[in-house]
This record gives sequence, structure tokens and C-alpha cells, in this order.
Amino acid sequence: MEYPKIVDLVNEADSVYLGIYSKEMAEEMYISSEMVDNLIDGEDRREYVCIYKNEDLVGFASFYLKNSQTVWLSMFHIDPEYQKQGLGSIFLKKIEEQAKKLKALVIVLETDKKATWAVNFYKKNNYQILSDEDLTKYHFDKALEKKQVEGRYIFGKKL
Repeated sequence: MEYPKIVDLVNEADSVYLGIYSKEMAEEMYISSEMVDNLIDGEDRREYVCIYKNEDLVGFASFYLKNSQTVWLSMFHIDPEYQKQGLGSIFLKKIEEQAKKLKALVIVLETDKKATWAVNFYKKNNYQILSDEDLTKYHFDKALEKKQVEGRYIFGKKL
């Protein structure tokens, strides 16, 4: 893994969130502050996937099998220079294929409601915003152990 390049990509892609959070809130949420050590520490708990174009790292994702039916997509980043070219959708489909190989029934993720670019991207890729009621029904009933965080959406897709 090219951890320094991944960290640069994640922090650059995350910088867009600085437009919706205050400086204090961004620091509290570790926005644009990923570090190599964090990625190394997560290796044994998460799957890491990269996408390249012409040998350049253009995307990074992290996910894990949360339980027997749920894959949780914890990080998904495309280099801003390569966004709006269809690479994100291709990359997301590859992750969904890997989730199916893990025999997951659903893939779930969380994003901020104010991150309209992310909300639109996931909707375009057939993810649905999950309500509290949705999260009590089979296939999504094991996605969360606690209530949804205010100001955030839980997205899900049946595989």
C-alpha cells in the first residue's frame, strides 16, 4: 500500500468538508487530518481498495464486514481532479462486488446531510436514505447499534 499517497488523497478529498463545518468542528471530526499510522492500525479490521488511472492513485475506499449481513463503507474518496468522470461509480460497483463475495446482503454508509455532492452521488448509484423505520426491518436491521446521528444520513443498498 502506498500509504503516504493515500493519506494525501484522503486529506485533499476531505477538504471539501471544510466548507460545511466550522474550523473547530472540522478539527473535532479529524477532517483532512488522516495519517499513515491510522491506516496501518486499521489494516487488520478493514479492507482497503485503491483505484488507479494511468498509474496514478485516484481513489481509496475502506470497508468492513460489520456483521453477517452488513458491509459498512467507512471511507470512500476520489481525487477531486478525477471527480465527475464516472470513476466513483465504477469504483463503488467494484466495492459492491467485493461485499457480495463476503456474502453481505447490504452495504451501508453514513454521510453529512449538508454534503450535497455525496448525497447526490449515492442517490445516483441507487443508494437509499434509510429512515429509523427502515433500520428496524430486515436487511438493514443490523446496520446500526444506536440511533442515527442528527445531521447525518445513513445510506443503504441491498446487494
